[in-house]
Amino acid sequence: MAKWDFDAAYHAYARMVYWTAYGILKSDSDAMDVSQDTFMRAIKHERELAGMTDAQQKGWLYRVAYNLCMDKKRREKREFPSDTEALFDGPDTDESALPELSALNNEQKRLVRGAIDELPAVYRETVVLHYFSGLAYEEIASLSGVSEGTVKSRMSRAKGKLLETLKKGGEIHG
Repeated sequence: MAKWDFDAAYHAYARMVYWTAYGILKSDSDAMDVSQDTFMRAIKHERELAGMTDAQQKGWLYRVAYNLCMDKKRREKREFPSDTEALFDGPDTDESALPELSALNNEQKRLVRGAIDELPAVYRETVVLHYFSGLAYEEIASLSGVSEGTVKSRMSRAKGKLLETLKKGGEIHG
């Protein structure tokens, strides 16, 4: 039986796991905890993961992270703050890795953060997975259990809502 390569999996999927958790929990420390717990579970299930394709491993890690987040939310039963600071300034965010962010000044970042926070959860998750985890629509569809068309529709609606929110705030003119 093939051996599962933890280091390769961690290198390939740690960013996706973190941003999945952050997109749901909106807390850097909580997202880091969930990321750690996700990979601890992966170690416990390495024999099972060794028999999976890369896409299946990615889906497994995504689902574990998602479920851990839902468990955490249920346990804490609290409202989360509307601060997405880590989307732009978190420990895993490197502006050279996300060059479009370097063009935004601090005020623009604040406005975009607020607009993302106002999105319904399903749209916010799609935006975070695409733009901050770097996943393609096809990958998001596979991980979310929906069609690629649904992901495209959610992204289109999210962009429309972001544009509407930013126009309302006076950030975008025209």
